[in-house]
This record gives sequence, structure tokens and C-alpha cells, in this order.
Amino acid sequence: MKFRENVIRFMGGRYGSDQLNTALLIISIVLIIVNGFVRSAILYALIMAIMIWSIYRSMSKKIYERRRENEWFLGITGKVRSFFNLQKRKFADRKTHVYRTCPNCKKTLRLPKRKGSHTVCCPCCHNDFSCSVH
Repeated sequence: MKFRENVIRFMGGRYGSDQLNTALLIISIVLIIVNGFVRSAILYALIMAIMIWSIYRSMSKKIYERRRENEWFLGITGKVRSFFNLQKRKFADRKTHVYRTCPNCKKTLRLPKRKGSHTVCCPCCHNDFSCSVH
């Protein structure tokens, strides 16, 4: 228990890990695997720089700056993450729901799966459109 308490005390006031740190570590692991085949000194230096930056970010006491960096990263990767989250939800709901896009406002709607043609009212723009499920 003493080790755990020491770690908690050491990390007090430090930033810790976030989504950017996780992405940096995943990138470094992928580059380590690639470097296993390529054996490049430049790639090795890049891996070390990414790992050092990740450790620096997690040990930093400049919490506001690290949070701003993470928000910047989330802003850049937001569309890609939301696309993959939507694909994951579509796959999980494939037996009970269908996903359709409103032709007026382009919002993606989650609709219960029913056979035949139905009229759907978009909750965002209140546009009525026809939806058919086969």
C-alpha cells in the first residue's frame, strides 16, 4: 500500500493521461512495429520523441495548457471519431433499428425497423419524408 500512496502523492497536481496521450502511445506502438521491419534510425528517433512528449504531457503540472492541447486534438479528430462511433452504433442496432438521413437538414435519424414505407418527421427541422425498409 505504501507504493500506491507514494504514486498518488507524486501524481497529485499533475495532468495524467487523456485522449491525446492515448493516441500518441498507439502511434508509437505502431511505429515500433514498423521499425521492427524497416530498422531506421530516424524512425527510432521519432518514436523516442513521441514517447518523451507523451510522458512530459502526463507528468506536466501545466494542466490548462495540456487540456487546451487535448481539446485541439479532439477538435481535429472529431469527425473521424463520430463517423466510427456511428458505424459501431449501426452495427450494434442492425437487428432492431435503421439509420436514415433527413433530406432537408442532413441529420442522421435512428428509426425502429419496420417493413414497408412510412412517413417520418425529423425532430430537428420537422420535415416529413418517406422512409422504406426492406
